[in-house]
Formats: sequence, structure tokens, C-alpha cells
Amino acid sequence: MKLMHVTKIIAAAATLTAALQGPAQAADYPSKDIMHIMPWSAGGGTDTVMRSFLSFAEEPLGVGINTQNITGAQSGVGTLRLMKSRPDGYTIGSLTWDSVITVPYNDLVPGYDTEQLAYLGAVTVHPTAIIVRADAPFTTVDEFVEAAKAAPGTLKISNVGLGGVWHLPALDFAKQAEIDVQHIPYPKGSGPQVEGLLSGETDAASTSISAAYSAIQSGQARVLAVMADERSDDFPDVPTFKESGYDVVWGGFRLLATQAEVDAEQRATLEAAFAQVFDNPEFQKVAADTGMGAGWMDAEETAAYVKASQEKAFALTDELVEAGLLSE
Repeated sequence: MKLMHVTKIIAAAATLTAALQGPAQAADYPSKDIMHIMPWSAGGGTDTVMRSFLSFAEEPLGVGINTQNITGAQSGVGTLRLMKSRPDGYTIGSLTWDSVITVPYNDLVPGYDTEQLAYLGAVTVHPTAIIVRADAPFTTVDEFVEAAKAAPGTLKISNVGLGGVWHLPALDFAKQAEIDVQHIPYPKGSGPQVEGLLSGETDAASTSISAAYSAIQSGQARVLAVMADERSDDFPDVPTFKESGYDVVWGGFRLLATQAEVDAEQRATLEAAFAQVFDNPEFQKVAADTGMGAGWMDAEETAAYVKASQEKAFALTDELVEAGLLSE
């Protein structure tokens, strides 16, 4: 009886201690630096944009955010590491179109399940662009199509992974334009992809404007068109594919997420800090100067956006596989 009594006292004390410590721990979060997993290579468009964004998030969070590049399997390796991380609120990760569409659709990584992720918000949403060298012989989409039809199977359009974020839009365009082109993957990211374009390895790059922004600004490259419903306010001189008669509307995005079992209050703290960055005039200036396509969506909006994007991409992929334009 005495032993049972002591056990009850210990259990009650433990419950009281947990109750007293819980609010204090929540109030103290975060109390140490946060690890940020970047599933793409250093120096690429996503790496550059997200490092910049998170540098501004350190002030509202009051701690440092340290980036670790963990690449492979079109972002799948790094994202799996995030999924398997300790759910203590101190590991976050950047996700891209490939992370939530290409990798799960193609089952590229064993044990990969997007249900193990909790979205914190979207940082950028940007249309797919076809970018060429400044000295390219085609200056419009129509001229590119004419060149492709004049020499079937010779023009090369790059992407960052077959079946991925920039490959599917290029396939959709080629299908609608009825042209035969080569699709060249650069799985290490947009950095090597843009280098390949500028060096002459490829004739065009299917990517985002932000990924090639420095090359565009320096006059080494130019944008043929974007796959959007309307022209961008930031790039009003860049036409859409719709203006040339091709109904291709595609885009990429950069999201932030954490492990699904992270405490809801901790997730809310992170979400609020990231949202606050968009109120920072210094960040807005950087976003405008670099053309990163900044646009905030909260956690709930991001989850809905991802779901809609998955449904659209999975349907097109099924169609392209059935037509023999894409291998399973």
C-alpha cells in the first residue's frame, strides 16, 4: 500500500511539473538556432532565394537559421531527411514543386510520404519561363517554334529533372506546338542549368526568371515568354505563351515546411515570423531587385495550393505517359 501511495505521488508530481513547464517551454520557443534543410545545390535559384528570405526571418524569431544542403533525387533526399527529423520544432526545410509532385508521383525515394510534412507557408510563386541566350537566333516563341520545325530533334531545352517542375511545362508546350525538341536534365539544380545555357550546351532553359535573373540583368540571357495567364507587373515587357496561341500555364513555388508532428504552437510561431518578413521593407526591396517572385501564402492556403497543383500535374503526367511522351 505504501509503495502504491508513493507511486501515485510521483505520478502526480510529474503531471504537475509537465503542466508548469509546458507554457514556459512554449514561451521560450525558439531558444536555439534552427536547422534549415535545402534539398537543392548551393548557388542555385532556390538556394539563393531561400537563404535570403530566411536571413530576414532570424530577427523576428530571435535565433539563427543555419542552412544545410542535402541534395539528390530531385530534392527527395533532403525532404526525406526533413520528414524523419525530430519533431521538436528546430528543423525546417524548403520544398519545391518537385518535392511534392515529382518525387511522390514517381516514387523516387522509399519511405517518402508528404503526409509527414506540415506546411508553414509559401515564399514564392512564379510562372515557368523559357529563357534563351542574348545572341540566340530566335527572339519570340513563334520564331523558336519555326526553328524547331526547321530542324526536328536538334534544339535542346533544359530542365532540372525529367518529369519535374520545368520539364512538364516544356513537354506541354512542345506537344501543343507540335515540335520535336530534346529535353536535357540538370538534376543538380538551376545553377548548372543556367551555366549550361550560357555555355551553349543547350538552346533554351525552362525555369523561373529568378533562377536566371543575374544572367538576364547582365544582358547574357533574355526571356522569350512566361507560362502565365497575364503578363507580370514586375516584367511587363515579357509576353505570355497565350499571346502566341499556346494555352500553357505552369509555375513553380518555394515553400517552407516542418515535420508533421511538430507542436501546433511552434508551427504557428514559425508561420507568424515568416509572414512578418513580408512586412520588412528591406526584404521587399531585395525581392524586387532580384525578381524572386515573392508572394506569401499562409499554412492553410499553402496546403490547398499544393493539393490543387498535385491534381493538375498528376493528371497531365498520366496523359503524357499514356501518349508515350514521358516514361513511367
